Amino acid sequence: MNETMKLTEEEKTQLLKTKSEKEWYKVCNQIKERRNGQYPNYLSREILSLFQGKFEIDFS
Repeated sequence: MNETMKLTEEEKTQLLKTKSEKEWYKVCNQIKERRNGQYPNYLSREILSLFQGKFEIDFS
């Protein structure tokens, strides 16, 4: 698997510094723009994993 688009440490830090989901998605859009609109599966999984660790999801 070619993982040349994995998150950089700087991008991870930017995501983890966000205070709201709105800010989170803004950073995600910037990350996607830097990769010419590409968002491979492994990158999505990495971002999702960070998201789930940062924001608690309430299904009730």
